[in-house]
Amino acid sequence: MLRSCSEGGHLCINAVNQRIESQASLDKAWIFHSHDGAVDHARRIGEVLGETPDVVKLDL
Repeated sequence: MLRSCSEGGHLCINAVNQRIESQASLDKAWIFHSHDGAVDHARRIGEVLGETPDVVKLDL
């Protein structure tokens, strides 16, 4: 899962406009199947948004 450093929320994809946004709830969080996938996306998001999100492991 990715977490915004500045906002503290969990990153997700908005269903209406497909934009990346921060949500307080985990139920809409963008969850990855692998650590490498999450790190790759975090780096790419950082390049676009100017802030690299934290990669957080969830124990589900």
